[in-house]
Amino acid sequence: LIGKLEYRWYNGYNFIHTGWVGYQFDDGSQLQAGVTRVPFGAGPYGVSQSWFFDQHYYVGLSDDADLGFRYVTERGNWNLDFAYFVSSEGDWNGASNDSARYGYDAVKWRSGLDENGNVVAAPVNGYSERNQFNARIVHGFRDSAISTDLGLSLQYGQLDGRRVDDGHHWAASAHMVNQFGNVKLASQITRYAFDIDDDNPLGTDELVPMGAYDFAWPAATRAWLPAVSLSYKHETGQIPWLDYVLPYLEYSSIVKDEGDFDDSQMWTLGAAWARGGWYIYSDLVYSNGNYFVGNDGDDYSNIFDGVGDFGANGNDKWNYRFNINLGYYF
Repeated sequence: LIGKLEYRWYNGYNFIHTGWVGYQFDDGSQLQAGVTRVPFGAGPYGVSQSWFFDQHYYVGLSDDADLGFRYVTERGNWNLDFAYFVSSEGDWNGASNDSARYGYDAVKWRSGLDENGNVVAAPVNGYSERNQFNARIVHGFRDSAISTDLGLSLQYGQLDGRRVDDGHHWAASAHMVNQFGNVKLASQITRYAFDIDDDNPLGTDELVPMGAYDFAWPAATRAWLPAVSLSYKHETGQIPWLDYVLPYLEYSSIVKDEGDFDDSQMWTLGAAWARGGWYIYSDLVYSNGNYFVGNDGDDYSNIFDGVGDFGANGNDKWNYRFNINLGYYF
């Protein structure tokens, strides 16, 4: 019998990250039941090594956990994941209508648009994720100087509408991780779509409300999402207070091919520093479409002109953030 529980507290809100029980078979395969990680993409955090992840996370396609069942197994050089999720992990304790959660999901919220595209008060409406199926297949190539994991991920699920018509969503992704000595190159290309009607809270089928961290904001309903990460693990045995340093350079973008929307791009230059139980991130991030990367005074009052936006990204403004995160794991 195996299991995992992780619950997180923040200033003003808290939620479950993962919470599941399972069984590990003699061949190493696992069956997990509960709030478990959705198998999708190159790794649990997409391609990323950084604290900010890549843009897959912000549209619910990496490090997302939902409520259901997951089967994990290895067959020779094949790694296989199959999952069925009854629903998302749900809303926990916070001030938002439906967004007190860790992973991004389609959510319900209390917002709408007037004839000028400005946000106005409205009844709570939106979506809940239901009956989602996932498959992730990865084949490892180990017979060359460059070790390669080549994979395919598929996702399909229903959207249960509240005061709006039901819909559905899907995503498909090809991904690859190449390892040459201490150098790792991870790449991923994804196509995703939320198929909804324009009776949703935003008044258009080109935007869907998505929420996490007790806050909801529009995301483009259809887009391509390329992402790449280049990193190098440098062992530092000659430095007594440092085990290794992991510098990385990453790029990802939400490329919106419908609507008069600007793409949402993000560059990350940084390094992770490890010593015993300490793991420290230092990241310099530039983005023209991520509302976690911005400066004080940005205007969020209008969905189409707001900065840091996974939807329209109307002003297409580049912002930056330097971040240091210190974590001790025991």
